[in-house]
Amino acid sequence: MTKTKVIIADDHRMVAEALQQLINNTGKANVCAIAGTIEQTAEIIKQTHPDIFLLDIAMPDGDGIDAVEQLKKLSPNTRIIMLTMYAEPSVIQRAINSNVDGYLLKSNNIEEMCTAIEEVAKGNKYFSESVEEIAATQTENYTTLTPRERDILRLIVNGKTNKEIAEELFLGFETVHSYTKYIRQKLGCTNMATLVRTAIEQHLV
Repeated sequence: MTKTKVIIADDHRMVAEALQQLINNTGKANVCAIAGTIEQTAEIIKQTHPDIFLLDIAMPDGDGIDAVEQLKKLSPNTRIIMLTMYAEPSVIQRAINSNVDGYLLKSNNIEEMCTAIEEVAKGNKYFSESVEEIAATQTENYTTLTPRERDILRLIVNGKTNKEIAEELFLGFETVHSYTKYIRQKLGCTNMATLVRTAIEQHLV
């Protein structure tokens, strides 16, 4: 029996390697490569044309959801499952709109991950039960930002740079950068202009 060929794209190498071992130990699939960036992913997918691609959203060189179309063009028969920590309805909906084949949370167990791989390899879509429940709660104004995220968003809307925000809130520059990335993901925004517009339209600041 031919095993399903899988690639993992995650910028946390230890997480990816642990996941690789767990999947390979099931004997149902074979993780043949790990990528740490979208650029690496594109090169690997062109060379290996895997059956399944497990893709994180927050990558060092871009947004995994934004990369779905490009990756499917490189390997049309490869099916993509988002594997991420992001459980916000707007992010899930954006992934669905990008025509991903599945969506799993990193909190899901290995059994469900293997089920997802099997189902998607058969040509089916697979969204974990928890993801389906979250997606069902989505409304136009559904947004959950922490007080700190709202502070940073307010300063972004006011035209402050990450450096200026870091100085005003006594945070590290990289911390502000990470917060900004998470806020964009929560609001389903691919760039800063869209983020500012969304914040104003939804009265978040």
